Amino acid sequence: MLESSVFPSVAYPSVNPEAADLLITSIGNASPRAASVLSQALDLPVETVVDALYRAPARLLAGLPAADAARLAELIGTLGVEAAVTPAGPAPARAPSMDLAGELIDLDAADAVGVALGRFLGMDPAAALDLLLTPPGVILGAVTEATVRALEAALPAGAVRLTASRPDEARFALFASNLSHLQVGILRQRLPAGADIAPGGSATVFDLSRSEADGLWRRLKAPEQVRIVDQAFLRFTLELVAAPPESAAALEMLAGVPAEDFQLLRQALPIPIEAGVAFADLEGRMAAYVEANLTVRAELETFSHQALDILSAPEGVLARMGLAGAAPLSTELMPRPRAQLLRHRLETAGAEVLFAEIRA
Repeated sequence: MLESSVFPSVAYPSVNPEAADLLITSIGNASPRAASVLSQALDLPVETVVDALYRAPARLLAGLPAADAARLAELIGTLGVEAAVTPAGPAPARAPSMDLAGELIDLDAADAVGVALGRFLGMDPAAALDLLLTPPGVILGAVTEATVRALEAALPAGAVRLTASRPDEARFALFASNLSHLQVGILRQRLPAGADIAPGGSATVFDLSRSEADGLWRRLKAPEQVRIVDQAFLRFTLELVAAPPESAAALEMLAGVPAEDFQLLRQALPIPIEAGVAFADLEGRMAAYVEANLTVRAELETFSHQALDILSAPEGVLARMGLAGAAPLSTELMPRPRAQLLRHRLETAGAEVLFAEIRA
């Protein structure tokens, strides 16, 4: 642990050919506790230290004697923080700010992901995992590429898909529901051609700039009825609606559906064939199906809810999963990522589980 006494007094000599700056280059594998330790040891505002750690590269101290700066960098490194010493000069340009979301990909690694993410964020592992299971899975805001890379290195390899987006360049989607007559009138002015507001005052508007989204938020004055989400964090399911008899090869190439299953699939239409499609990839994927003479539609899956039908389960399994009662039973609706993980854990424990027909 670093103590204040190990640090030299911070000096800013007017003329010193060996003066150096101490830079934070990455949060590295440090925990959030490093911010309070450095704040106390260096007598710096904790906000200044947090900014340097999570928006690296950033200058933490300027104009130190070079030897002292090198010693400080070495000591800071014991916390897991990555630091560097450079000749004294102008502060480095700040890197672009990013928001970061994540999706749990490897269900077997869920517990390990919770531990790693919890340590990185300074949270209980269950609460950290819950961030990923609550779409759109936003983990961090206003961080830099260095922090994104540090988190990526901290997580089990291949277990989480991270998506970083710059708010200053992003496009946003607005989801509204239960709007009043006045709010409907305000929103209708912004709807694209051919779009309308559904009965009950609900609508979705895509491709908004940050300023447009914020402006609508302020005008609608409905924080519980309006949600604004970075489109980079949205995911869609593609459903096959129609497929001509001769399209088996094309469907296998595009969606990986075995040709021998093609006729059975055609009898079950409409049927999901791709999940987790990012908004940025949506237009291209749909165009590829159209070119192959396959009819598909996109359904937003990010905020969908799913229930489970538990047909059978070994004794004690349901209680260990926090479920009351005995099989057969149906769960309540829950966010789709949570339902997927619960089903996986139940099946791993020997239960027979299906996704329920009821969903929202």
